[in-house]
Amino acid sequence: MSKVSAYYHIVFCTKERRMALPLEHLDDIYRFINNELSIAKCSLLRIGGIQNHVHLLIDLHPSVALSTLMQNIKSHTGGWLRKDARFPLFDGWAREYYAASISATHKEPVIEYIKNQRQHHLGTSFDDELIKMYQKSNLSYDDRDLR
Repeated sequence: MSKVSAYYHIVFCTKERRMALPLEHLDDIYRFINNELSIAKCSLLRIGGIQNHVHLLIDLHPSVALSTLMQNIKSHTGGWLRKDARFPLFDGWAREYYAASISATHKEPVIEYIKNQRQHHLGTSFDDELIKMYQKSNLSYDDRDLR
């Protein structure tokens, strides 16, 4: 039996980064996303975020392409959010997403980072957060990213 460890820190946001995900309903969104991950045989290690973006730490199943997983998560949650009256400001997800593979030794710090998103964003903008994540992943940032 093959043994694969494929941890990914993923971030995706609402279209134009609108504050369209009410804090009081985030847990429902997280449960929906976790169900999508379960269907794809992926393990959710941590989920968190604020009104305009979601962070995931997952263990990607070896039979699943990351791009397919993200397409399914975004299309299925997007369809549900558009129909649910609790999310009147939701107009879709941004086309792009951020994903970085991480080693098992970095798993716990990423879990803590995701766990503390609400406090983190009291003093840090989403743009600043993205810039730092892109730099750590050696990616070039454009302010049009994740819009």
